[in-house]
Amino acid sequence: MVDGERLPGAPDRAERIVLHVDMDCFYASCERRREPELRGEPVVVGMGYEPGETVGAVATASYEAREYGVESAQAIGAALENLPRKADEPDNPDAGFYRPVDLDFYQDVGSDVKEILYELGDTVREVSIDEAYLDITDRTAWDVAEGFARHVKQRIAREVGVPASVGVAPDMSTAKLASDHDKPDGLVVVEPGEVREFLAPIDVADVHGIGPVRARELREMGIETAG
Repeated sequence: MVDGERLPGAPDRAERIVLHVDMDCFYASCERRREPELRGEPVVVGMGYEPGETVGAVATASYEAREYGVESAQAIGAALENLPRKADEPDNPDAGFYRPVDLDFYQDVGSDVKEILYELGDTVREVSIDEAYLDITDRTAWDVAEGFARHVKQRIAREVGVPASVGVAPDMSTAKLASDHDKPDGLVVVEPGEVREFLAPIDVADVHGIGPVRARELREMGIETAG
């Protein structure tokens, strides 16, 4: 089994409760907060899609846009082939909404989320604009950890207006895998006695911190999954 991690600065205890918050399609969610009419529509945030532009890439694609084959880091030309712009084809039911990257706005929204996390976590480790770990060992207990995590999600949704997926586990690695397990807007709790069973089917390449080279080495050693 892949060992987890303790948050830097968190209490050194045998049993901890770690919560991982990952905002769902964050840039697209921010655009939906600004334009509520985009909710439920395929939304692509990126650069290079305006007429006359030829170079650009997708920064974020909503789950609705992903159903058309649009992916993050995809060349914008390929994205437009899969999902035409609504502005260009207003009568096409299979067209989507494209928006430019607005990092200042996304930073502001991310800061609003982080304020809530720092209020609710004993120790917080920010990973990126849309992702963070919280040690909540002194704030809750395993029998009510799901309710605490749901409270975190609800506060973010109510006060900031963007969805988050949350994973709860005894360590950082498992908490991150848990938050990825039921996206979007998911909530998965893995208690200490459930970690091995939860990790058993997960490919080693999906574990945070294990790159392609290390994954190949592990497979050569006969280790295929994280469990």
